[in-house]
Amino acid sequence: MKALTPSQAKMFITNALLLKEIPYLAGEPAIGKSDIVFQIAEEFNLELIDVRLSYMLPEDIVGIPSLDAARGKAHYNPFDTFPLEGDPLPKGKDGWLIFLDELSSASEETMAGIYPILLGHKVGTKKIHRKAVIVGAGNRSTDSAIARPLPDTLITRMLPIEMKVSSKDWIAWARSLPKTESSDVVISFIEKYPDMLNSSINPSKREELETYNTPRGWGRMFKIVKLHERNIAKNQITKKDASGVPIASSSSKRAAITPDIQALMFSAVGVMVGQSFKEHYDESIQLPFPWEVAQSPSSAKIPVTTQGKAELTAMLADFFVDSNDQSRDSLLQYMNRMDPEYSSLFAEIISEKIGRTSSDVRLLEEVKKRLGVTPIDINVGDGGPTPNP
Repeated sequence: MKALTPSQAKMFITNALLLKEIPYLAGEPAIGKSDIVFQIAEEFNLELIDVRLSYMLPEDIVGIPSLDAARGKAHYNPFDTFPLEGDPLPKGKDGWLIFLDELSSASEETMAGIYPILLGHKVGTKKIHRKAVIVGAGNRSTDSAIARPLPDTLITRMLPIEMKVSSKDWIAWARSLPKTESSDVVISFIEKYPDMLNSSINPSKREELETYNTPRGWGRMFKIVKLHERNIAKNQITKKDASGVPIASSSSKRAAITPDIQALMFSAVGVMVGQSFKEHYDESIQLPFPWEVAQSPSSAKIPVTTQGKAELTAMLADFFVDSNDQSRDSLLQYMNRMDPEYSSLFAEIISEKIGRTSSDVRLLEEVKKRLGVTPIDINVGDGGPTPNP
């Protein structure tokens, strides 16, 4: 079977659900299988019911038997895990997504207990709600996981597919996250070294507890880098203005990885890959001097982090104001290599630092023109030109 990338797997599952079929997503651990299902539930406004079959018993599926004394018959009372016919829709939701996760890690008895769910959408003798869809997932038996091959009686009841890792998909996902939940430097590392997103290492060749790099581990790296930056900002010695008020340093989030953070990184993605990332991070916080940029505008390094780009932009704007025409031309060449928001920031800082003479106005307009920044209307009053709000 040809393995699908995460984006392809997501489309496969969506199409299967539209056909009212049950897709089954297989793949090695920590590559984002569960996240795909969570995304689908959110996008279709479905209440997610996360059923981890690896630790469930058959009676957790079919329910507990009880006696109907009046009829002299026993019947099963199902748990409230699954939505049944007659149940009200979850508040604000259009239905449910029942996620049968870790299916390949379930006991044989539990696997048999879900046969009616997969074939007849029933829990015991009770019908599952018609507004509920079902997705299964699990590791492969060949992975370093508690998993077994699925019997044909399960496979033939579902539409199985295998998922593989895709650095392109992972980068797109990472860039879609809020800035507070991701890290430019982590993303730039995977862009530079896509093969380091995931490494499948034979368990027999790993030491006990030895970790390795996975998409899940790189997701943890976002949090680890954020922790490092918070620690640096908290411990940064601040300057004070003339009145004694502390002024946060612009480089408060830029410092080499400390040993305690390095230990977390090694635990998340392994020692060798973690060391490579540490070197990448430490290099990324080294900004070129403005005069270096002026000398080599086409080859001078562009920072990989948001804060690094912002800080260098401010430094270059300061340098621009005091430079000659030749250096200014070089700085504008360099800024044209940066993202548009930093060009706007560059022009904004310059507008605050230059004078109010006609020549200053012409200079500012030339900067905006060269950088493709939307012109700002300028009025000339008693003190000269001032930007309109």
